[in-house]
Amino acid sequence: MSAKPLCHMAELPNPGSRELNITGESCFVVRRGQAVFVYQNHCPHTGAPLNLMPDRFLDYDQQYIQCSTHGALFEMDSGRCVAGPCAGQYLDMVPCRIENGALYLKEDKATGDAG
Repeated sequence: MSAKPLCHMAELPNPGSRELNITGESCFVVRRGQAVFVYQNHCPHTGAPLNLMPDRFLDYDQQYIQCSTHGALFEMDSGRCVAGPCAGQYLDMVPCRIENGALYLKEDKATGDAG
């Protein structure tokens, strides 16, 4: 595989989150166990970044992604807002895959392009 990994699983707290820059766009990864999900870093309610502090995307109990602007809570696995002013809306997921302990952008099978 010639693609550069976004990060390695060993670098991700469990549970936890980490900011990523993917092709010039602010994104973040959340991890719970071996499950990892990547989202664009903007709230569907205001468009503002979800975090105020670096790598801080989860609520106090580390069960939900939390918007630091207004406290909206999002499911880690789907990005669906379950509480707050944007309830029912979703974060924009970035398709990724894990291979040999590293996180990569998922390649488009038709073109071979990442994205």
